[in-house]
Amino acid sequence: MKKLSFLLLIVIVFISCTDRGRLERRENRIEGRWYFDRAFYKGDYALFRKNLIDDYRGDEITFYDDGFAEYYDASLNAYFEGDWFLTLHKTQYHDGNERIYTLDMEFLDHIHRENFSFYSNATRIGFNNLNIEVYDDYGFYTFKLNKVD
Repeated sequence: MKKLSFLLLIVIVFISCTDRGRLERRENRIEGRWYFDRAFYKGDYALFRKNLIDDYRGDEITFYDDGFAEYYDASLNAYFEGDWFLTLHKTQYHDGNERIYTLDMEFLDHIHRENFSFYSNATRIGFNNLNIEVYDDYGFYTFKLNKVD
C-alpha cells in the first residue's frame, strides 16, 4: 500500500510539473479584476521611458475563466468586451531553456467600430501582480497591473 501511495504521489508531482500544468496555474492567477498601477512607453532609440499612467488611470481589465475579458476605460466611462488567452512558448538558448508566456487580448471598440488589442509578453504573473510588455513598431509599453481585492 505504501508503494502504491508513493507511486501515486510521484505521478501527481510529475503531471503538475508539465508545461500544461504550469500554464493552467498561470491562467488561474490571471483570472479576476485588475487595475493599471503603472504604465510606461519607451521608444526604440529613446534614452528614457515616458510615464503614461494618466492615460490609464482608473482603467480595469477583468479576466474570466472562459476566456472572456472586459476592459473598462475610465476616461470614456465605457466597457469593451473581448477575449484573452495565455500561451506558453519554450525557447532553447545555449545556456538552457526559457519559458515565455504571452498574454493576448482583443476587445471590440463599439464606439469607433474597430478592435483594439494587447499582444504582450507576461513578464510577471503573480497572485496580485501582473506585468506585461506590449511591443509596437516604434518601441514598447510596460504595464504593471494589480489585482482588485
